[in-house]
Amino acid sequence: MIQNRFLTYLFLLSISATMMAQNNTSSTYSRFGLGVLEMRADATNAGMGYAGVALGSEGYLNTINAASYSAIDSTRFLFNIQGALSFANYQTNTDEQKNVDANLESIGFGFKAGKNWGMGFSLSPYSSIGYSIMGDKYILGTTNKYPVEYIGEGGLSQLSWYNGFQLFKGFSVGINTSYLWGSTDIIEISYYPSIIGETIYNERNYHASTLLIEYGFQYHQPIGQSMLSLGATANFSTEMNTYFEHRIYNDYSSNLSSIKENTDNLFIPNNYKVGAAFQSSKGWLVAADYRYGNWTASDISISSGTVRDTHGGSIGLQYAAPRYHRSLFKRMQYRVGAFYNQQYLTIQGQDIDEKGITAGLTIPMRDGSLINFGYEYKVAGTTTYGLIEERYNTITLGLTFNENWFRKRKFD
Repeated sequence: MIQNRFLTYLFLLSISATMMAQNNTSSTYSRFGLGVLEMRADATNAGMGYAGVALGSEGYLNTINAASYSAIDSTRFLFNIQGALSFANYQTNTDEQKNVDANLESIGFGFKAGKNWGMGFSLSPYSSIGYSIMGDKYILGTTNKYPVEYIGEGGLSQLSWYNGFQLFKGFSVGINTSYLWGSTDIIEISYYPSIIGETIYNERNYHASTLLIEYGFQYHQPIGQSMLSLGATANFSTEMNTYFEHRIYNDYSSNLSSIKENTDNLFIPNNYKVGAAFQSSKGWLVAADYRYGNWTASDISISSGTVRDTHGGSIGLQYAAPRYHRSLFKRMQYRVGAFYNQQYLTIQGQDIDEKGITAGLTIPMRDGSLINFGYEYKVAGTTTYGLIEERYNTITLGLTFNENWFRKRKFD
């Protein structure tokens, strides 16, 4: 019975790779570098402004820090699936466009593999690319123009294997071994019907993959009936294997020209996170994180821009009643938070930063499963120098199934 369910969850994890290959963004800024970097977090952490480096996986899967998996209940098997619906508004000084994106954000599971050892797997996007831009070009030697459309889609997916070990009471270490892979399809469509009677497609497909290892620790210190927690994670610079395929075709021929070549390898740079949390005996929890990325060492080139190191922060507040209540409303968990992230690129000298506020709600089921709702309002970019300001309203739904797989039953 347990084996069959375990295989079912592995099957769901594998087929989700195809679903996550779909676009998670419509941002014009995703055309640069690796695309828009995704915040890897459960809906619980997302409702607290994506804070959670110091929080344990108690009743849910905290994918921010692998060390948290040591806190998984020994009698429980946790399975999580999460999706989001985003309403985006893109605005320049003169134009405005609205988009709606619906995506499967992550899927994963975790369990106690040993007395002091928690293990889990998850699949989520690492970066996303998705844009469509209309423009025009001059016909060489004339003042006449023809329309051109630039389309990009793809990004990197991340399959993670989490292991958390409690070395002694209150102190845990973790390792997250991830395989990153993906492709980016960039197409330039030149509409020539009025000139030569056909449309020309100039397509490049970039492919990249690597193995990324992230280390972490957590320390929990009781203070009376309250708890102070500290945590940190780090991954070190990792080279990505990259190559591209270039193909030119038209409405009548699928291959006017094609090549396949290796390209300069890119790097996932050093990234560090530190966090702290305080949980009071009265049910209040406050958590805060700081993030740093050494992206100037990534060897990414940005047209009309530069790459910079990144800094970011999150802070969140949660209230959960400290004792069991029959009333559903008193058993719910309530969250608010805020975050700020510097993106790793600047365009025309302008920083592409993002900031937002979040809120969340957890509805606990009697079997220990959770229904998580989240809301996020985010602003990114700027309208300065003809750039685009992006505003997002995102609703997240996460389901965590909490099953008693390993509880020993006693019979009279």
